[in-house]
Amino acid sequence: MVGRVLGGRYALGERLGGGGTAFVYKGRDSLLNRTVAVKVLNTQLTSDEDFVAKFRREAQAAASLSNPHIVGIYDVGQDGDIYYIVMEYVEGKTLKHHIMDKGPLDTSQALDVAMQIAEGLRHAHRHGVIHRDIKPHNILLTRDGQAKVADFGIARATTSSTLTQSGSLMGSVHYLSPEQARGGFTNERSDIYSLGVVLYEMITGQVPFTGDNVFSIGLKHLQESPRPPRELNKDIDPRLEEIVLKAMSKEQGARFSSADGMLNALADIAGSMENQTERKMSKRRTKEQAESLPELDNTYVPGMNAASTTRRNDMATKSKKKTPWLTIVSAAMLMVMLTTVMVLFYVFWPRPEVEVPNVVGHSLQEAEVLLRAANLSYTIMDGEWNSAVPANEVIRQQPEGGRVVRSGRVIQIVPSRGPELLEVPDIVGMTLLQAQITLLEAGFVLGQQSTRSSETVPVEQIIEQNPRVGFRAERDQQIDVVVSTGPVIVELSSPPLVGLSEIEVVETLNALGLTVGAISRDYNPAPYGTIIGQSPQAGERLRPGEAIAIVISRGTLLPVTVHIPRSKLPANAHLEISVEDREGRRVVVNRVVAPGEEDVNEQVSGIEPYRLIVKIDGRVDRDETIGRGGN
Repeated sequence: MVGRVLGGRYALGERLGGGGTAFVYKGRDSLLNRTVAVKVLNTQLTSDEDFVAKFRREAQAAASLSNPHIVGIYDVGQDGDIYYIVMEYVEGKTLKHHIMDKGPLDTSQALDVAMQIAEGLRHAHRHGVIHRDIKPHNILLTRDGQAKVADFGIARATTSSTLTQSGSLMGSVHYLSPEQARGGFTNERSDIYSLGVVLYEMITGQVPFTGDNVFSIGLKHLQESPRPPRELNKDIDPRLEEIVLKAMSKEQGARFSSADGMLNALADIAGSMENQTERKMSKRRTKEQAESLPELDNTYVPGMNAASTTRRNDMATKSKKKTPWLTIVSAAMLMVMLTTVMVLFYVFWPRPEVEVPNVVGHSLQEAEVLLRAANLSYTIMDGEWNSAVPANEVIRQQPEGGRVVRSGRVIQIVPSRGPELLEVPDIVGMTLLQAQITLLEAGFVLGQQSTRSSETVPVEQIIEQNPRVGFRAERDQQIDVVVSTGPVIVELSSPPLVGLSEIEVVETLNALGLTVGAISRDYNPAPYGTIIGQSPQAGERLRPGEAIAIVISRGTLLPVTVHIPRSKLPANAHLEISVEDREGRRVVVNRVVAPGEEDVNEQVSGIEPYRLIVKIDGRVDRDETIGRGGN
């Protein structure tokens, strides 16, 4: 597909990503000279009307949206059997990659991104569009920090359809709402739940529910409550935690009623944080102004020294009486100060810098040894399926090897879980198209296809599959199939029919177990009623019961000019010319001759030979045979 030009203007470049139903390419619009993103429907599914209709609905729904926080749609088209959508190309990275690179976001940044997503959803919901697949992978962050909601991959305009997606898990299972997990009705609050999960991940660095498969994770969305974010990150604002948990309520009615409501709640926290920042800056400015005032002068004033000496003597007398208490208080204060200094020393004293070792490709045990030797801590993240890397071997780390960090820094390492083994579904009895869809949804692809006759399995249905149903195989493995061609049938040779009569054709075909198909007639020099053409042609292979279309000769169409002198025509004479041939008698001229009209010349024709009859005012003027055997 790379290098292909769609619609005469969109040149496809590198593939940016894709799923089971569509792929996204970086492209170039030659007409407007700009970079675009082109989403192309998987060619394996273009023959399925439901998928094509869904793809078009997606384009229509997304194209109706225009908002700075939604990836724009420029064009929708079809090039042969390729259906595509041309979208705005966003230079940046996904929110998922940002979280993986930076870890949990601070409150202000998380608020900023969440508010932008909510703004995009508010716009979409007001136009009757539900995203249904909100997740960090579908949130693009530009270099200047703008967030854009992308890939309305399963969006549907609620005003154009009220069909639900029962029985299917839409979107990524880590972010789907409880109603999506059970295959129930979805609405705007389903997107709010998913946004709550995204915000949870932004402030904690992890998703609320994990499991070994989609079913266990989906069940947790239905039954379990998420761990409060502040248990994972005590620096989270309690008000922000409250918003997250409200958005992730199991019941739709307990969530925010709209994206607008969630946006307002987020904006309230952001506003209060700005006010607190302004008050701190005001206090800092006041302190700086006080420190800039001139110090008081210690100039000697006559008469002042004696008075001050008297006061100091009095205070010394009183001080002697309070010495024990003063000593105790002073000692306590000294201890507090020493403790504070030690804590500050531990927290702020610069620790030595160390180089992060590269542990990618090492086992978890080896990684632990290397990191501890470098005076670094580590945390093991959720493993990822990887068919190329053995289980418990590190496939990714953050920060990467070679980076210089402070000693004691926590290094995130992601181990391989080895190849993901999925259960092969049962596709026996399905058509190839049904099998393609079933396998894609289960994580497999359709492999080699062979055919075999079967007395029991209908034509074009699958007889066998390999690997068999229930076998656990790696994701994306090919499943080979054997397709039925139906019962064994002895083929026949199409007989020659040209030159036979229609009756002879019927008798011939009946004797062979064939039937007469479509019948057409055409003018031809061959005798009337004889066969002049057939399809399939003589000698082609047929099965019993199949039909042969035939063409029957109508004979030769012979034209003639009928000349009648004016002298034969009374004033306002009524002229009638008839033709009688194998197809019956018909009037071809029937009119009144105008008074000023000269000799009459009328062009008529019939199937040779035919009878020509001319009448003037009802009297037969001519009755003759035209053609072979005639005049």
